[in-house]
Amino acid sequence: MNQPELGIKISTIRNQKGITQRELSDAGNIDIRTLQRIESGEVTPRLSTLRLIAGALSTDINVFNGDEKRVENVVSADLLLALVFAGFVCLFSWILFSPIGPKSDFFLAVNLLAGIVYTLTGVFFYYGFYLIGKMRENRLMQYASLVIMATMPLFLVSVLITTEFSFVKYISHLIVIVSGINSIVFGIGLLKAGSQNAILYRGAGILQILIAPFFIIPLPALSVAGCWLTIPFMLMLIAILYREYSNLKTKQVASE
Repeated sequence: MNQPELGIKISTIRNQKGITQRELSDAGNIDIRTLQRIESGEVTPRLSTLRLIAGALSTDINVFNGDEKRVENVVSADLLLALVFAGFVCLFSWILFSPIGPKSDFFLAVNLLAGIVYTLTGVFFYYGFYLIGKMRENRLMQYASLVIMATMPLFLVSVLITTEFSFVKYISHLIVIVSGINSIVFGIGLLKAGSQNAILYRGAGILQILIAPFFIIPLPALSVAGCWLTIPFMLMLIAILYREYSNLKTKQVASE
């Protein structure tokens, strides 16, 4: 899409989302004068700048090439809402499955079930961040989400067979360390996800990076502390998906 159509498109999407030029400038870390000149059609932005604008608007960059169908096919509002509910179930089952859960005989009996529910809903939950990463061409978020989706069931399996094969506990520790390192990558991906929800993304990204060492360093006390810190982190991820759902729903209503 060439100027001035590109500038008009950016301005239209920005206004539909109720974002001011200053807010878009801050969220995308773009000079406001540059943004004003782009919207007025005076200059054509570089591809890197266009990606920042697309991320800040929670919009796929292909929209600016006239390819809006691809964006709609990447993620739907209904799917995001389902992922929000999956996030709450995942969080609750995490509390029961992790070392911070209650230690009564009853809760120990449901620990296995909680682990299965946590893994299934967790894979589905992080699939949402894979889709967001794909939509915004955020490779760090996209691939880190895939690693999380792969390591969660691997960890559950390792926990289940540890009693049968003692050496598996070392594999479990390795999976935890790999997950911790990948968490740093995921956190950086969140930090790079500029959008109108930038504060949430950045807060979650910073918290994720801070949590990672608690799992990388093999000390039980640190692991328990990391489990506690995971609760506010997951709540922030749930809030992110809900805000993305609200933004997409608003866009769909506006286009009807």
